Amino acid sequence: MSSVAGQSVAIGNLGKVGGNQIYAQMNQDKMQMFVERYLELSNELKYRKGESGAYMQLGEILTQKGDYDSSTKHFYRAMKISEDVKDTDMKEQAKVNFGMANASLKWNSHITGLLEQIDKNNFDQNKTDDTNEQN
Repeated sequence: MSSVAGQSVAIGNLGKVGGNQIYAQMNQDKMQMFVERYLELSNELKYRKGESGAYMQLGEILTQKGDYDSSTKHFYRAMKISEDVKDTDMKEQAKVNFGMANASLKWNSHITGLLEQIDKNNFDQNKTDDTNEQN
């Protein structure tokens, strides 16, 4: 397909072929590359619904990779664009995914903080034990 519109449709449908199962079957980095290209083409065509869908797919890929910070940003963009184009289904889906990714982001930060505190306490305890053994 040589037309930008044709490329956009073909690439945009890649993520829909098997639903979320396609991400598990295909190399996530390649899939991300295709979706980023779809986003570029949708942007070039001023196809806002396509942009929203691409941001949604990127958010899903990044969530599966554990990059919750970036995925929340993509879901937020999908939510805002779908709001602009009055796509209520996409907006609601993006809102839910944003909430879940944001919760995962905060949970990871919380767990990291707890683990750092445990490590610090263990270090302090070992230091105290070493000092007591020397006396």
